[in-house]
Amino acid sequence: MIIKLSPVRSDLQLAVFKTGEVLEINGVGLDFSRLADGETLPAEAIGCEFVIAPVERFNGDLVLTLMLPHAADAPQAARFPVNLYPADGPVQLPGLDFGERLTAIAGVIDWSQVVTAEAKAQAAAEQLLAVVTADLAQRRAAADAAIAPLQDAFDIGEATPDDEACLKLWKKYRVALSRLTEQEGYPNEIDWPAPPA
Repeated sequence: MIIKLSPVRSDLQLAVFKTGEVLEINGVGLDFSRLADGETLPAEAIGCEFVIAPVERFNGDLVLTLMLPHAADAPQAARFPVNLYPADGPVQLPGLDFGERLTAIAGVIDWSQVVTAEAKAQAAAEQLLAVVTADLAQRRAAADAAIAPLQDAFDIGEATPDDEACLKLWKKYRVALSRLTEQEGYPNEIDWPAPPA
């Protein structure tokens, strides 16, 4: 377990005890053992004001962030805390006494809000596709803008040989853009065509 600390000037008291994957925070027991590798539990799903960021499990390690209240004259270790890797038992928080262990009551965790590794992968794939689609649309719009006046000049018989050559290059580029989705590995790997110089 890795506990990150976010210092806040406050007179609140905080006592933390660890037993396996259960954290008792001011007498409220929070059991995170159900959180699978790669999953995230939003802070809002945890009934504890001291858990201020999503709880995640990376490579088997449970990672959570706790608010660390400290006095105005707190030592530097409390104002600029380092990550904690606590053993079972009372967790020594910088600038705070261990505090009295209270009779623990079960805390509330809304497990329906867990974001699974699969959901994260799906969201990342959708975001990548949206970025690639927007990039493709921007390139296509640039090609359309370049082609329009050249095509107009060609249609009315006023295109120079250079205009015709340039028109052909831009049209080839636009066709190559339209075939990007057929590339193997799209949208993760894209061989973007180069626009005409």
